[in-house]
Formats: sequence, C-alpha cells, structure tokens
Amino acid sequence: MTKTKILVRISLFSMILLLLIMILSFLFMPKNNLKDFGMDQVSANGILGEKKNTIDVLILGDSETYTSFSPLQMYEAHGFTSYICGTSGQRLYDSYDFLEKTLENQKPKVVILETNAIFRDYDLKTTVLAKWKNLIPLLKYHNRWKNLTIHDFSSKITYTYTDPNKGFRIKKGIMPVKNHDYMKKMDKSKTIPKLNIHYLDKMKDLCDELGITFILISSKSIKNWNDAKHQSVSNYANQKEIAYYDLNLISEIEIDWQTDTVDKGDHLNLDGAKKVSKYVGDLLKETYDLPDHREDKNYSSWERDLEKYKALVG
Repeated sequence: MTKTKILVRISLFSMILLLLIMILSFLFMPKNNLKDFGMDQVSANGILGEKKNTIDVLILGDSETYTSFSPLQMYEAHGFTSYICGTSGQRLYDSYDFLEKTLENQKPKVVILETNAIFRDYDLKTTVLAKWKNLIPLLKYHNRWKNLTIHDFSSKITYTYTDPNKGFRIKKGIMPVKNHDYMKKMDKSKTIPKLNIHYLDKMKDLCDELGITFILISSKSIKNWNDAKHQSVSNYANQKEIAYYDLNLISEIEIDWQTDTVDKGDHLNLDGAKKVSKYVGDLLKETYDLPDHREDKNYSSWERDLEKYKALVG
C-alpha cells in the first residue's frame, strides 16, 4: 500500500470519527436544563431558563455564594434581580464557564465573584480536561446512554427550568463555633495560584469588554477566610482597579457565630444569610444604580417566587 493511500485512509477515518463524535455529542447533550434531561448542577444552570436580559446581578463562586446571598430577599427590598451560579467546590474555570454561558442570554450590570474559590488550587491538566468536556459534550455526558429518551434525538434545545430561589439554598440548622478571632493580622499574604490569576483576568477583561462591573466579595466565614487571604485579594483588586468588599471586616453585619452558622463557621445558615443579604442588597443598590422591577409586569414571575420564598423562610 502506497503512502498516499495510507494518508487518505487515515484522513477518511479521522473525518468519520470526528463526525461520529459530533453526532454523539449532540445526542448526549441535555436538550433541557432539567435534571431529568441529564443536566448537572441544575440549580446553578437554572440561569439558562431565565427570561432573556432579566438578570441584573450574576453571582459566581462556590458554596459560600448559595448560603450567603438571597436574591429574593434583595429583590423584595430593592427590586433588582440577581441569580447565583454557585456550585460546591467551584473552581475558577467553572466560574468563567458560567459567566460565558450566562452572557449568551443575559446582560447583567454587575458580576460578583465570591472570593473563596480564588484559593482553590488545581493543575493545568484538570483545566484542559474541563475545556475539552465543554467543547465535546460526549466526554461530559457519556454516562447518559442508559437514560436517552426520544427528546434527545430532537435538534431543538429548550431550557425551561429556573430555580425558584434563584440559586440560594435555605439552611435552617445551627452548629455554633467558639473561635471568633479569625481575622487577626498576619505578616504574610497567601499566594493566589497562577491559573486562578489567569481566570480572574479573563473574567475581568470579558466584563470590561461588555461594559459590566466586575466586583469581588468575601462572605463571612470563620473556616474559609483570614487576613492572609484578604491581603492577597485586596492587592490584586487594587492592581486591577476592581472594587473589593470583605464582609469579614464589616462590623455592621452582626453575625452571631453561636446562632448564625450551620456548620461551625464554614457556612452561614438562613439567619446569617439574611444579615449578609441585607447589607449586600443595600450596597449594590446604593453603589451600582440597579433598576427596580417590582412594578414591572414582565417580572411577575419574581413576585410569585417571592411569595413562595417568604412562606419557606417564615
């Protein structure tokens, strides 16, 4: 067999393989953002089901986001809309992915990154694999072959689900913590991993390009936060001219670590989240001139979700 024939066969095989991967990727990719359709991180991906250009504030980060900020409480007080694309153990390449996905259908005025994820380390291999999974859904959803339905053979993708609590998770338990002196001054700052600097820059640049205000907020957490982390984030924010709010240094938010934490200072419970949400809601409204949608009929679904939320939180 000549070299030319071998190259032709290799090329033909590669083309067929690529076509097969593309077909299977589309087949396995969820056609809806409901769990029944195979979507993962359903609450965070509920942003995909929100009406176009109706979200004013996007909140990104790990579990500190969905236990600290209540979008519906802030909506009730001020009328602006927000959504939490927070996931447990979120890494910054995930944060950037949520930002990109959201911007396909939304034009938020403000994007908030909760800072705990900034210090979550990972290697380049993990990042590259995550990128390939986004590019080739077959890699991400290959286990769905057992649960394929007739809907998966449709060419139409329709996102119908949105979390009625807008990504917030209600935690009513109490597990107190004794150590309250967690923000004492330290001599050294904690180094931000280089890959995280890369994704911070990418998020900032993308927001700047689209005229979106990108800000950093550190939520209250004894377990996850300290002065060394504060120094690093503060230095980065100053260098990049990003507004940074460390709630751990704000005495106005009177967190009682005997009653306001669900797990010994790691996350806030509902009572703690109410205090943080009041402060952050006031801050966002006063600083970033966000709109009030409470009298707008186009936001009637928010009013319905608010009534359900108020019944849940009491």
